[in-house]
Amino acid sequence: MSSLTQDLGRFVADLTLQQIPAEGSAIARTGIADCFGVLIAGSRDPEIALVDRELGHNSGAALASLIPSGARRSPETAALVNGVAAHVLDYDDVSLDGHPSAVLVPAILAQGEVSGSSGAEMLAAYVAGYEVWAELLTREPTPLHRKGWHPSAVFGPVAAAAACAKLRGLDATQAATAMAIAASMAGGLVANFGTMTKSFQVGRAGQSGLIAARLAQAGLTASLDALEHPAGLLMALSVDGKAELDRPFVAAQKEWHIVGHGLSIKRYPICYATHRSIDAALDLFGIHAGKVEEQENQPAIAGVELSV
Repeated sequence: MSSLTQDLGRFVADLTLQQIPAEGSAIARTGIADCFGVLIAGSRDPEIALVDRELGHNSGAALASLIPSGARRSPETAALVNGVAAHVLDYDDVSLDGHPSAVLVPAILAQGEVSGSSGAEMLAAYVAGYEVWAELLTREPTPLHRKGWHPSAVFGPVAAAAACAKLRGLDATQAATAMAIAASMAGGLVANFGTMTKSFQVGRAGQSGLIAARLAQAGLTASLDALEHPAGLLMALSVDGKAELDRPFVAAQKEWHIVGHGLSIKRYPICYATHRSIDAALDLFGIHAGKVEEQENQPAIAGVELSV
């Protein structure tokens, strides 16, 4: 039986920008650019100062930048703080039952700065992480939210590990190991939605992926079937034990999830589930605003003033 973890490791290690459909590369560019802007807006939130104050001055070489201040932190801390900023306003893009860019982009920016990565390399890393996330998600038929899991925080670490493994130039076994390590760092609860911890667990997902790739390159071992093992990540997260553990993954025959699923870019800084109702309310206002203005300009009738 083939190993999903190892097959994904080979996919990540072998992926080049030239293999990615042009539409997929364009979507990745949009995700990176949108997340960068959202991150800057979120950086002023009080939660960012709190996390940076308590965790931002840990040991480690200050090789990566906080955005937009440029203050230097360790790569792991930069991924965390920037990741919290990317999600704190709930303005980040949506796909794959979660927020892929808010996890991937801060980790890619931190690791890319350390590695001296090119824009093309960061695009490939983004797609690698997105595809790994999507592959795991499609193997669980029941939405994880129903069991209390926050998908961004449980699939995000593995996806970020794939992205950072790509930027570090890890080989197939090392990339698989990085994802296996990250699988043991997965965790996040829907119960914490509406609190500061929601964005913290997204920041931690990106940070965990960066740490996992670093440890894998340094020689830390992990089970090379950690994703698909009967006691591995997919089964642990499965709502009803129906996760597809045995479905083969063949890179040459795969569909490009980034093209099929894409990204939904938010118009408003609020949960994406509210966007339809906001648009409907604005449309109704546009339709009826003229009628309201006409009514306000009508003279009083029988001594009674018209009001709205």
